[in-house]
Amino acid sequence: MNLTDQDKNFDVVVIGGGPSGMAAAAQAAKYQLKVALIDDRPTLGGQIYKQLGVGFKVKNPGKLGSDYVKGQELVAATNSPYIQVLLNTTAAAIEESTLHIVSQNEQAQKITFKKLIVAPGAYDRPVIFPGWTLPGVITAGGAQTLVKTQRVLPGERILFVGSGPLALAFPAQLANYGANVVTALEASPFPKLSNLIKLILATPGNFNLMQDAVFYRWSLFKKRIPMRYGRMIISAEGDGRVESVTHARVDKNWKPIPGTEEKVLVDTLCIGYGFIPSIEIFRLLNVAMEYEEIKGGQIVTVDEWGRTSAPHVYATGDGAGVEGSYIAISRARLAAISAAMELNVLTLEQANSEASAFRKELKHRRAFQKALNQTFKIGSGIFELAGEKTIICRCESVDRSSIEDAIESTIDISVVKAITRAGMGLCQGRNCQKQIAAMIAKKHNIEISDIKQTTPRFPARPVTLGSIADDSVENEKFFIDVQ
Repeated sequence: MNLTDQDKNFDVVVIGGGPSGMAAAAQAAKYQLKVALIDDRPTLGGQIYKQLGVGFKVKNPGKLGSDYVKGQELVAATNSPYIQVLLNTTAAAIEESTLHIVSQNEQAQKITFKKLIVAPGAYDRPVIFPGWTLPGVITAGGAQTLVKTQRVLPGERILFVGSGPLALAFPAQLANYGANVVTALEASPFPKLSNLIKLILATPGNFNLMQDAVFYRWSLFKKRIPMRYGRMIISAEGDGRVESVTHARVDKNWKPIPGTEEKVLVDTLCIGYGFIPSIEIFRLLNVAMEYEEIKGGQIVTVDEWGRTSAPHVYATGDGAGVEGSYIAISRARLAAISAAMELNVLTLEQANSEASAFRKELKHRRAFQKALNQTFKIGSGIFELAGEKTIICRCESVDRSSIEDAIESTIDISVVKAITRAGMGLCQGRNCQKQIAAMIAKKHNIEISDIKQTTPRFPARPVTLGSIADDSVENEKFFIDVQ
């Protein structure tokens, strides 16, 4: 979409069209602020509220589940004269109050903002084990895309492995769509009585979440899908695609217990061990970060309104630390209220009044999230599944032994990248960087949180070279006549 000069200046620019981004845009528009809402997908909704693609017509939204209906409500809220929605658009780079965007099949453009709310969401936590690159191994997010937007089941015999609420919810959702889920494996042990009591005590304000949990558990029971606790993926095997999967019982640190291995014949392995925040834009902005493994690892440091250490920049949603969609939405609304206050649309008193309900919501939701985090902790064994010849960086086909050779004499991921090319591919280290950091931490007996990530590079997301090329440059200028 080519924007006119008049359309390129905004009060608030929101990056990310998931629940957090949509909520931030709608809240800012409530105060008649001029808003741009940017997302690189063809539809709004993000991962959890993913909407059907262009060409699908929905006659009964309720049949697509409560997530779809909630998503439609948020999408409808962005239908405002104060909001310009830019889909199929990538936020590539930021310079002070200018954002460089690249739209599909268009040249790069610049838009300006007074306040920037970054809500980039999160992506599935990569788990590296022998066979993880085989066709038929799919993340929960990938499976959701197939099922929710394309109405395609990922396979005929599906094994789900993961941890946390997703390990309960997603197999049930898949089964309700008609998928043949043979077993669901939860890496954490069955919740202790003390954990269950904490969850029950945190129920006020979270009754719908408890209700969902009961519904999903009943769905698995009704469809005779066994839910097995304290077991984790070990490997996937097959000739050209997944044909079988080996899993084993694990200790409290998620380390496999020898002699407990079991093999199951399946054609699809669905992985759901949580999410990692998409922090690429935050890294380009050089905002202050901290480390919380349960929230995905590197997360953005923010104040109560969502302000980052960068001037006029807010971080919200799972991209600032994975806490779930309800918390993401409340955080987004607080960020929008703060932006309106700083733009002198609201007084401090008005802002606090507007924020009170969302702060109350956050308090209840975070109490429940804390109880969940104590029940389902990420074990260090998740980083120790790869074999010597297991590919760590699948973009550049770099195996574990090559990484181990490189980390013998360095704790710098950028040095490992330079030596091995791990992290130089299309995903720019999203799949392998954390695994490499964990290997370095173990080898040199340091905390993974102390290991610096690779240097952030423009663009934040891959774009075509042609979209950012200067039209004034002609090809023949690059050729030298040597005759």
